[in-house]
Amino acid sequence: MTRFYGILATVLVCSTLTAWPAWAGGWSKLSNDDGILVETREVPDQEMPDVRGTMVMKGEFYEVCALIEDVDHTCDWAKRCLGSRVLKRLSDTEMIFYSRTTAPWPVQDRDAVLHAIATGLDRGDDATMRFESIQTPLGPPIDGVVRMPVLKGHYRISRVDDQTTRIEFTVHADIGGWIPSWLSKSLSKAIPFDTLAGIRRHLPKVRARYADKVERWQKVRTATLAASPGSQDRPVPGEAQK
Repeated sequence: MTRFYGILATVLVCSTLTAWPAWAGGWSKLSNDDGILVETREVPDQEMPDVRGTMVMKGEFYEVCALIEDVDHTCDWAKRCLGSRVLKRLSDTEMIFYSRTTAPWPVQDRDAVLHAIATGLDRGDDATMRFESIQTPLGPPIDGVVRMPVLKGHYRISRVDDQTTRIEFTVHADIGGWIPSWLSKSLSKAIPFDTLAGIRRHLPKVRARYADKVERWQKVRTATLAASPGSQDRPVPGEAQK
C-alpha cells in the first residue's frame, strides 16, 4: 500500500495515543463566521482552553486528506507556521514530524515534535488524523524557542458527497512559558479558524499536486466498499455528532 500523506499543521493520532482528559467537559460556542464554527472548553490549571473548529467545504475527501497530511508544505497555507517537516516515517500511516509556530514580540516562538497516526483512509468516508507531542532525540530543543509541554489533537475528515467534505480540527495544548492573557484569548479563536480557512483557501491552488495520491486511494476505497456489501447505504460518519 502506498505511503499515506503527512499531517498538520499545524497535524494526526489514533487509539494508541492518549485519550482526551477524563475531566473534559462540554464545548461552548465562541464564533460562527464565514462557515467556520469555533468552540472552546476550559481546562483546569491551563492558560489556553481546548479549541475546536468545524466546517464543510468544497473539496474531494482524499484531496483534503492529502493537503493536511503534506506536512512539508504546511507553511504554505497555515498562518503563523514558521517550520514544518517530517522527521521520520514509521509506516504508511504513521510519522514523527516537527512543527514551529511564530509568536508576536515579546512572546517567544513555540515548537513541538509530534507523533501522528491516521486511520479510516481505506473506506474513504471518515478518517481521523491524530497528533500528540513526544520527547525524542529526532527533534532537540532550539535556543530561544519554547518547546510546548503538551500538544495533541486531531483532524476528523468526513465525506458529505463526492465533492464536499466536513472537517473537524481539535487542539489541546499547554504551550509553556509566558503568554499574556489577551494573546491566549485571541489564539483560542484564531487557531481553529485560521487553520480551516487556510485549508479551504489553499486546496484549489494545489489539488493537481495530489492527483496521483487521490487516484490510488480511490482505488483502495472502491475495493474496500466492494468487499463490504451494503456499506454505501450507511450514513456518513461524523454527521450525526455535529
